Amino acid sequence: MPTQLDERAIEGGTYGILVEFWERTTPTADPTSFTPNAGLVWSLRDKHGTPVNGKEDQPITSGTSIIIVLTGNDLALSGGPTRRYVTVEGTYNGVLGNNLPLVDEVSFQIANLVGKP
Repeated sequence: MPTQLDERAIEGGTYGILVEFWERTTPTADPTSFTPNAGLVWSLRDKHGTPVNGKEDQPITSGTSIIIVLTGNDLALSGGPTRRYVTVEGTYNGVLGNNLPLVDEVSFQIANLVGKP
């Protein structure tokens, strides 16, 4: 489910996004963690869907959780505060079947620093 993170990234700094993989088979069932299949990727985009800093379809080593690290030009701004979007895509094998599509997105805001051009 698309999520908006409350914590802002700092312009030109470092920002980590924790991604955890859970499957829920019914609305009342307890979620169970899973490891996505090989071929998992992430992309960083602006509000228009344009890739930022060449970060499109970046490979991820699969695990039940991962941290996507954004740094430097990933968090560069040319104006005031802005929102960026990280999309994770792949497939997984779960209770509901094999090679099921996995796609989700998280957005966050970048704080503009007064002392940074």
